Amino acid sequence: MFKTPSLVAAVLAALLGLLVAWGHEAGRARGIGKGLEPAGARVERCLTCHVKASEDPGGSHARAALGCASCHMGNPLAFEKERAHRGLVREAGELSTVAFTCGREGCHPREAARVSSSLMARGSGIVAVDRWVFGEIPSPDSGETIQEVLAAARPTPGQIHLRKLCGGCHLGTLRGNRDDAIAGNGSGCAACHVALHAAGDPARPHPPIAARVGDDRCFGCHSRSGRISLSYEGLAEIEPQQIAPSGAPCAAVTKLPDGRPACRHEPDVHRAAGMSCTDCHLHTDLMGDGTAHTHKEEQVEVTCETCHGPAAAEANWGSVEDPITRDLLRLRGESRPPQERIRLGRRGTPLWNLRPTASGWALAAKLDSRILPVKPTPSDANHRMKGHARLSCRACHAASAPTCSTCHTRFDPGKKQWDFGAGRETPGAWIEDSEGFGFAPPALGVRADGAIVPAVPGMILDITSAGGTSSAHRLFAPLEPHSTGKRARTCESCHRSSVALGLGTGTLDLEGEEPGFTPRQPTAGNPSLAGDGWTTLLAEKPGLGTRIGFRSLDATEQRRVLTVGACLPCHSSVADPIWRDFRVSLLRLSKRSRCSFRARRASGRNQRSKTVAAAHWRRTDRGPTEEGNPLRLTRSNR
Repeated sequence: MFKTPSLVAAVLAALLGLLVAWGHEAGRARGIGKGLEPAGARVERCLTCHVKASEDPGGSHARAALGCASCHMGNPLAFEKERAHRGLVREAGELSTVAFTCGREGCHPREAARVSSSLMARGSGIVAVDRWVFGEIPSPDSGETIQEVLAAARPTPGQIHLRKLCGGCHLGTLRGNRDDAIAGNGSGCAACHVALHAAGDPARPHPPIAARVGDDRCFGCHSRSGRISLSYEGLAEIEPQQIAPSGAPCAAVTKLPDGRPACRHEPDVHRAAGMSCTDCHLHTDLMGDGTAHTHKEEQVEVTCETCHGPAAAEANWGSVEDPITRDLLRLRGESRPPQERIRLGRRGTPLWNLRPTASGWALAAKLDSRILPVKPTPSDANHRMKGHARLSCRACHAASAPTCSTCHTRFDPGKKQWDFGAGRETPGAWIEDSEGFGFAPPALGVRADGAIVPAVPGMILDITSAGGTSSAHRLFAPLEPHSTGKRARTCESCHRSSVALGLGTGTLDLEGEEPGFTPRQPTAGNPSLAGDGWTTLLAEKPGLGTRIGFRSLDATEQRRVLTVGACLPCHSSVADPIWRDFRVSLLRLSKRSRCSFRARRASGRNQRSKTVAAAHWRRTDRGPTEEGNPLRLTRSNR
């Protein structure tokens, strides 16, 4: 039958191999109770071993529907564990392989492509500002990404600073190479869509996967830098030395998941109402819109006016073409009639959970579907007052913001520190020191477009680099604090506050020919500049910020603010006729007026407007209040 002995040997060897394999599989089947298993329309051997209920993510990603290899790759038909796990991706959705897992055809290719361009993946704003402060690039608007920093073969001092202190939060780092604040988070898509392995939770080999993202996925990364997740929850980080021996700067102290101490205070009103982060932030804010933005304010679409008005972009659902929003509604079993109105973000993305009602608008919470009425911006005297057109909503409604005015960063070449680029400890450590953190009503700054927004110390710090070179920086950053309060700031908390003016903590003096300011703790070599200040009173040039064109109030704006403040002790009501047109009211002042102003004619052609150089007041016996609270002043009898 067979012509050659070699052919006979080959056939016998093949039969022997099949018998061995059959025996091996029979033994495995007897031990496990299963053989080949279907996963949707495909067959996988993964399910032969992974049979526990706790290994099933459930939902639309259940193993019976997708198996394991669709997300984790590997060899789903191999007999042996070593071969089956060859090429396995333990963190499905990690950005380096996302095109073959979450982003594969038939799954989420559109979203995966966008995530790679998002700021949560690129981190370009942090990179640009940091390297600009180090003097390595000419502008805080560089397009360099954190991935490029972590991959640099010969990193610069600024890049080493980023790799050691800032590289552990972006979506590209894997679970074992992440910042302490986000221990338990996955990377890439999993950072938001896979439930956390929190300390104390029962062991669960595979956590659930869900489209609905809870605030616990946002908390860790955003508890750093601007601390917006802390402020939203009603928390403010403090230093351990602030707790003892003199006591903490608050009544209730707690610990964050990574061990940092924090004070408890009032949460943001949206958080108190039960709103989650994703109730405001759209898919373009979080996963990106396909455009490589540099700073977060460029990527975020939703503003206060989007929900509360009065000027909000609207359309009908019939004109909405955003496919991701349509898919989100479909996944929830919802639809919208074509004629229904919808409000839009700054780039036209619809707020699909905001719907019109007979009395206005209502928001459906994305996590639990509760209905929350949306209050419109009042059309009252406070919101119609002349001179406030440049104020952003948060300039008045941000109750507090984190501060750190005593930061010092130094490089210690004799120590080792974790390098998120290398994924291990490497020689050299950047050491951060401060005398303590605070939280208080923020200073006000001016954006390049003229808008007045909250500003916080972004870079009040001294840097001592590896070569021993020192440099000092005093830069404030624009911030959306996420600390909206039930009540807006008072007029006095801006117009009579040294902190709001960017001067820092100290005492304002309105007694003399010119307003004066005495810092509580002046900087070395400049007695007029407060240690926590951004600028000085009536400075020739305003303080600089971490964005192009962002600055403190200039001398003209400071005078204008203090001019209003001089009138507030007598004219405290917003309905007072003096505020109908304050400039006209100043022009009507005369020596016979009840007020004793020293007015100065403004320079310039045909200008008749006057600014008040000083008003005669005296302090009450309670004295001036520091830390940004308004001075309590009364009229003088002069």
